[in-house]
Amino acid sequence: MPTVKIKKEKDPDKLIDSMSDTPFKAIIQHPNFRKTLSMIISQVTLYSESYIYENLRFLNTELPAENSKEKKKITDILATVKGNIINIEANKSAEASQLSRHNAYHHKLVYGRYFRGDEIDNIDVIQLNFNTINRFDDRIFIDFKMRDKTGMFVDEENFQRIHINMSKPLDKYDKIGIESLTKLEKILVMFQITSKRKLREIAKGDSDLEDMAKIIEDLNEDEEIIGQYEKEKLDKRQHELDLMYAERKGLEEGADNKAKEIAKNMLQSKMEVSEIAKLTGLSETEIEKIKSEES
Repeated sequence: MPTVKIKKEKDPDKLIDSMSDTPFKAIIQHPNFRKTLSMIISQVTLYSESYIYENLRFLNTELPAENSKEKKKITDILATVKGNIINIEANKSAEASQLSRHNAYHHKLVYGRYFRGDEIDNIDVIQLNFNTINRFDDRIFIDFKMRDKTGMFVDEENFQRIHINMSKPLDKYDKIGIESLTKLEKILVMFQITSKRKLREIAKGDSDLEDMAKIIEDLNEDEEIIGQYEKEKLDKRQHELDLMYAERKGLEEGADNKAKEIAKNMLQSKMEVSEIAKLTGLSETEIEKIKSEES
């Protein structure tokens, strides 16, 4: 009897995760998101929204290597506002490895310019981190600069790292509702929800938010974006499986090494090979090999 394949219907309300790499980059760099992005950047810098809107330019996200042996670094998004650099990163994890990598990008941007002989005294180099996991307190924006222990003196005034707490407005939305959210909070929530109905409800009545909602909905109909998004998910799953395998293999190798050490001690105590095999789980052949190596 032939197998009947039942095709699972796509949920018409379901959206892909806008904080994943591909959709996030597409939203941030979309021409119709320019005004909203300018508003976000203006809240954490000294530049006005109109100044950013007029002067914002996106750059190549591949940072040049300083020597032939160095691996090239890829940032999420690089933009410039009249020579000032803004590095925009999406963080769905609080893993130290990812955070260290982003911090390295930030330093690379500054010192790369310095080593090329560029004037860096009069420019700002800002890293803007969109964090879905809260690492600090309940503030939406947390601004970091290099300070002395007293906090009174700042070193490298133009070197700035800003973290955006996206979990706070999402929690507020879930517990209290749309009415409690500011426009900025609505934007941060819209990045994180995966329901078309909720997206439209939040955006309703605000032309900027409605533009953002349309961008997100259009991306969900873009086959290339969907394909890259699905590949991201598969790559992430494969990475997780590789880590699990490596961890299990390490544990197994550790247990095997421990058993061999115990076997060595038992051989030194003149115990029989067959008895050692029963107690350690090693084969008699393995134990005989250890015995010959020790003699």
